[in-house]
Amino acid sequence: MATLGEGEPTRVVVDAADWRPELVTAPLYMQVAHHLEARIRRGEFPVGSLLPTENELAASLGVSRQTVRQAIGTLRANGQLSARKGVGTRVEAGSNFDGKRFIAHSRSELFEIASQTEFVITHKEEISAQGRLAVELGCRPGRKFLHMSGVRYPATRHKPYSWNEVYVDMRLAPAVRDLNVAKSAIFHLIEDYTGEKIQEIQQDIKPIILTAEIAVQIDSKAGDLALQVTRRYFSAGRRLIEYAFQILPADRFTYSTTLRAGS
Repeated sequence: MATLGEGEPTRVVVDAADWRPELVTAPLYMQVAHHLEARIRRGEFPVGSLLPTENELAASLGVSRQTVRQAIGTLRANGQLSARKGVGTRVEAGSNFDGKRFIAHSRSELFEIASQTEFVITHKEEISAQGRLAVELGCRPGRKFLHMSGVRYPATRHKPYSWNEVYVDMRLAPAVRDLNVAKSAIFHLIEDYTGEKIQEIQQDIKPIILTAEIAVQIDSKAGDLALQVTRRYFSAGRRLIEYAFQILPADRFTYSTTLRAGS
């Protein structure tokens, strides 16, 4: 490490030997952010040290400076990095996943959540939507889906984050039928299988009370408050291809938004 001066943080020399971009899994800037975060977590970029410059990181990783800047911006928003003009980008904290919000405000954030967690699928079955379920799915009675359920964990798996259930149009079931642990977004696997992009994601959020059955799965207490986040994924022609919901205990989420005055 090179010393900048007495009492100043050290700047870590860049070494990107383990960098392997996979363009199909997430936007490139998020892949860079996850790569940097992993190196922070491993101690390669210690708390208090300075990251290499944007130009050095870009050259090392083979990406544009703008991509690096977006990645650094993501980690700054998480509180892991700070920047001071004339000094550089300083590492403020290690992995900050436990404190970050778990609600997505955009398609990109859904990618980010999925890539930082693992959905461990413990149950799969083919179901026919009837009655209340058909109404909830917004489909005709009798339409068939592959139903999958299980617990979503952070990569460390030290504590569950949420209970997840997913319903996938049966015609698209081959995209996920053999999946036991999902490390990327289910809808993205479907996109890869069909070659068709999701056109719309409808998200609903409501408070619920944890049932005993779900509470035991996510290391919580029956009767505790929780948040249910439901998402409906539509392809062209607003055809429902995936319906999913996750249940998060009250101590494992923060939902924040900013309201601005109109001009």
